[in-house]
Amino acid sequence: MSLFDTYKKTYGERHNDKPMTLAEYLEEARANDKMYQSPHGAMVEAFGEPRLLETRKDERLGRIYENRVIQVFDTFEGKFFGMYDVIAQLYSFFVRAEQGLDERHKIPYLLGPVGGGKSSLAEHLKMLMEHIPFYALARRLENGPYRGGFELSPVFESPLGLFSEQDQRVLISEQLGVHDRFIPRLMSPWAVKRLQREFNGDASQFYVVKLYPSILDQQGIAVATPGDESNQDISTLVGKTDIRKVGEFSQNDSDCYMYSGALCRGARFVEFVEMFKAPIKTLNPLLPALTENFFSSTEGFTIPFNGIVMAHSNEAEWETFRMQKKNEAFVSRTSLIKVPYNTAVSDEIRIFEKLINGSALAGKPIAPGTLKALATFTTLTHLVDYENIYTKLRVYDGQNLKGVDTKAKSIHEYRDAAGVNEGMSGFDMRLAFEVLAKTYNHNPEEVAANPVDLLYVLENEIRQQEFGDKEKQYIGTFLKEIVVSKIVNKEISEAIQDAYFESADPFGQEMLDRYFVWAEHWLDEVEFVDQNTHTTLNREMLNQELEKIEKPAGIGNPKDFRDEFVRYVLKYRANNAGKNPPWKSYEKIRNVIKKNLFAKVDDLLPIISFSKKEDSGLQKKHDEFVSRMVARGYTAQQVRLLVDWHIRSKKSS
Repeated sequence: MSLFDTYKKTYGERHNDKPMTLAEYLEEARANDKMYQSPHGAMVEAFGEPRLLETRKDERLGRIYENRVIQVFDTFEGKFFGMYDVIAQLYSFFVRAEQGLDERHKIPYLLGPVGGGKSSLAEHLKMLMEHIPFYALARRLENGPYRGGFELSPVFESPLGLFSEQDQRVLISEQLGVHDRFIPRLMSPWAVKRLQREFNGDASQFYVVKLYPSILDQQGIAVATPGDESNQDISTLVGKTDIRKVGEFSQNDSDCYMYSGALCRGARFVEFVEMFKAPIKTLNPLLPALTENFFSSTEGFTIPFNGIVMAHSNEAEWETFRMQKKNEAFVSRTSLIKVPYNTAVSDEIRIFEKLINGSALAGKPIAPGTLKALATFTTLTHLVDYENIYTKLRVYDGQNLKGVDTKAKSIHEYRDAAGVNEGMSGFDMRLAFEVLAKTYNHNPEEVAANPVDLLYVLENEIRQQEFGDKEKQYIGTFLKEIVVSKIVNKEISEAIQDAYFESADPFGQEMLDRYFVWAEHWLDEVEFVDQNTHTTLNREMLNQELEKIEKPAGIGNPKDFRDEFVRYVLKYRANNAGKNPPWKSYEKIRNVIKKNLFAKVDDLLPIISFSKKEDSGLQKKHDEFVSRMVARGYTAQQVRLLVDWHIRSKKSS
């Protein structure tokens, strides 16, 4: 199917439904409850059926979510990261609202720091809502604007609003099986005028049209933004008199009214951006709209509203509003859903990757470790401080620190100590991506990013931002003591060593095989006899040999480390015809072996440095080293920069 055929098909699916008579609508509604689906119900449908994820089956997620079963929604996958709990809270809110509980009279209020994802969530919900149709009242009108002969209700009201009188509500409920909560409190003044003055009480002259919410047309979806006392009033929400029609109709006539307010256009979904920055007089119509399902126009007549009002703001605006006694009614109608920054480095990296892929930077070279360095820094600033915060960071990322860090606590302990506001402050994600963008464009000779340039740009940005001296010192410590020493230096050093020692595989495998045999005999308390040298090692001697390998890597709990490693090898051998695993396949032992192999790196410098080579053999080895670095994802310019950094770092330490 061609592009234009697809376009035409999609347009036809949304716009080619013929208006139906009211009788046809009611007959269809008898068997199909989607004909009168509430906005909250539509949102539940838009989310899609939740997929239950058993985190205990995923080692990393199991540690982060403490083996809970969590809800995952395919409509959010690949778009939001580290937000499973936030999305589940939103879904739960809409489910309870659809069930007719008190949530249908409340504002789901996204509260979080700048750049935390509040606006993106609200935007995504609006886009999801566009896929779920609804049915609105209309009338036949010669040369009418809708499909060449119809006029829509200006507030996109439900046809069931025609039956809002008590006796009619009972009749509709009995005959159609429609629950009372789906029948609006009243019909619009537009419908009242048509029914009384044009149709002489004959409701069958109304028609019903199938519509899709539209952000572009503000059809069922609307956005309200805050102003100030001098330029904003309630018309932002409720509309106003259409001065162009004052000569044609009296001022209090419903046809003399401009239904342009967000509550008029947003019959299904209203987003109020930074709501509590708006003057209180602007917000007042929201209370009756939510609690009574109608609001008053500027001319006094009442207008029905049964939609969702979602709002979001930063914490400062919320706290200022909440502390004022006069705002109690609004506060009680607000359901807070916190949207904090990420506290897991892996999720932070995925956010940066998403932002890169959505820009012209997609496909541009980025050196390994660059995003990890930035994500480590930003995530550290999101955490509540704790003794050895780097360990806490790794636990929050779902890393297994058993046998690696004996002081590591459970994620539950860290969260309890941090309190409920962790992730609600820190380095702004928008600012972080700006830093990344500047890093890509730092070198005038190529658009590419690397961790060394990142550190330079990040340090400059911290100096220029209006952080307090104490805060600058605090985040500066993160940068130097953790990001530089534990991430950047380590990544660069390992990349250079790996590229240089690519031929070290036989030595590494030999060390793994030897360590396994020694550790197995030590655990079994059995002497080891070397078949080649006929040397016998008792348990104490085995321990000494094992410690020689372990100490360079700083293994804190050797007994547990040996036990875990031997179990891993035995399991691998059982599934692989008795073969030992490759030395690089198991991260913990790989790190131990690399520490031993690369303990002396002085021999590297003549080969990795970019100084002039007198020996053609050295030059060949250098060129091969550079080629291997490029194959690992670095540009030639980045290799030179990172090697210079590595040499300076080694000399300074």
